[in-house]
This record gives sequence, structure tokens and C-alpha cells, in this order.
Amino acid sequence: MMEKVSENRRIMLVIAIFALLLGIGTFGDLAISNAVMSQNSYIATFLQNYACFPVGIVIMMSGEIIMHYAVRSSQPVIAKLLIGVAGTGLSLYGIWYYLKFAIQYTLSSIQNVERNRPIGQANNDGGANPTLPTLINIIICLAVFTIATLIIQKWLNHKTQEELDRLMRVAILGIAVAFVYLMCVEEIKILWGRVRPYELNAVQDNFSPWYKMNGPTGHKSFPSGHSCESMFAIFFPLYASPKNTKLRKKLLFFGVTWGAVTAISRVLLGCHFFSDATMGAFIIIFLVFVGTRCAQLKLVN
Repeated sequence: MMEKVSENRRIMLVIAIFALLLGIGTFGDLAISNAVMSQNSYIATFLQNYACFPVGIVIMMSGEIIMHYAVRSSQPVIAKLLIGVAGTGLSLYGIWYYLKFAIQYTLSSIQNVERNRPIGQANNDGGANPTLPTLINIIICLAVFTIATLIIQKWLNHKTQEELDRLMRVAILGIAVAFVYLMCVEEIKILWGRVRPYELNAVQDNFSPWYKMNGPTGHKSFPSGHSCESMFAIFFPLYASPKNTKLRKKLLFFGVTWGAVTAISRVLLGCHFFSDATMGAFIIIFLVFVGTRCAQLKLVN
């Protein structure tokens, strides 16, 4: 009973923090961005380029776990083969998804320095971005996949069948949360059509509050995708053994911190308003909260 009360208090605390932060954004979005925005921030640019790795890792780990399950299962050979192919595809997709954007943002930063533009300036809404030739991207992806597979499969080899069964539930949950995020957030961005801070005109009369749905305008500030993808790090504790509470707590602390710092960096760089970053982070917190309870899993025991 006490445990349930304690959990309810934690849930209410998270909801209260979310409401407070969203309230700050509701009344202070424009003032905050005007006060702190700088596209010359090297730290914020680094996070823009590389902070989104958690979502790629969650998808990749799901694929690797499914691959291992296929090898150890007693399914018919053709079924094992199909499961293995599905796992391989997921793992490759997770790596490709992250590397594609990391490479684009890196090349954009280099290009900005060469052309004497702010280093953090980037086209965040799907316009033309510099990239490597497709073949080189594929080679890099395959190299990362090979190294990751060797390390993760070695780690999975030491898992008991009971542990592997739990990790399969984690893998399926990871796919589900990632799928909902990928399907829904981009649509929300399009429907809201909110202008980004760096897209405001001279008199800033094209600013709109977060709760106003503008329809498709070509602008996609609300919610922050970077905040969503970096906050996926709160999923990491599920890969640790339920018995290792200390490690799980450290991973959860890292996940919340990484997501929060990245969300703040998006405001500093002028890519998002405060409410955009707040909503992005809490979308993932909400999805992971609902998902873990549906799957009867806990981030920390």
C-alpha cells in the first residue's frame, strides 16, 4: 500500500513539474527566446548534431534482441530465419536513422564555419542539407552495425532464458514507443505549423502560442523532435537486470539529465521555444510511462 502511495506521489510530482514548465512557456516563450537565443553556441550545436542517439539505440537494441531470440528459439527454421531478418532490419534502421541526421548536421556545421555563418544555423524542416554520398553512408552504417552486433550479441549470450524473455518484452515495447513517436510527432508538427524562434520576422508578429493549431504552414517548431529523441534515454534502465537497482537508477538519472540538457540546448540555439522543448520531452516520458505499465515492466524496481 505504501509503495502505491509513493508511486502516486511521484506521478503527481512529474505532472506538476510538466504543468509548471508548460505554464512558464505559455506566458514566457517569446521573452525567454529573445533573452537566451544564440546560434553561435558550440555546446548547443554539439547536442543538435549528436544528442538524438537514444532513439536510434532503442530501435537498434530491439532488433539485436530479436536477432538473438531467433537464434536461441525452438521455432521452425523458416520462422527463425524470418524473425532474424526482421531483427536485422530493425537494428540497421535504428543505426541508419541516427547516423543520417548526425552526418547531415555535422556537415552543416562545417559548412557554416567555412561560410562564416553561425555554427548552429541549420535547416530543421526538411530542406536541402549537405550529406555524404549514399554509398559512403551505407558503408558507415554497416561498419557500425557490425561492431554493435558483435558487442551486443556477446552480452546477450550470457543471459538466461528468463532474462531473454524479459528483454523480448522490452524490445517489443521499444519498437511500439518508437513507432508511435515516429508516426505521431511529425504529424503534430505539421498540424501546429508553429514558427521557430530563428524564423521570426523583424517585428515578431508571426509568433504564435503553443496551444494554437495553425495548420500546415511549412514550419515545425512544436513539439521539439530533439527533445523527444534525447529523452528516449529514460528507456535505457530496462536493459539492465531488475536486480541491479543501483545501475537502473544511474541510467534513469542519465536519461532524464540528457533529455533535459538537450531540451534546454534547443531553446538556447533558437530552434525551439521553451514550450516546444517541454512538450517534446514529456511526450516520451508519457509514452514510456504508459508503455511500461501495459507491458508490466518497471524502470526502477
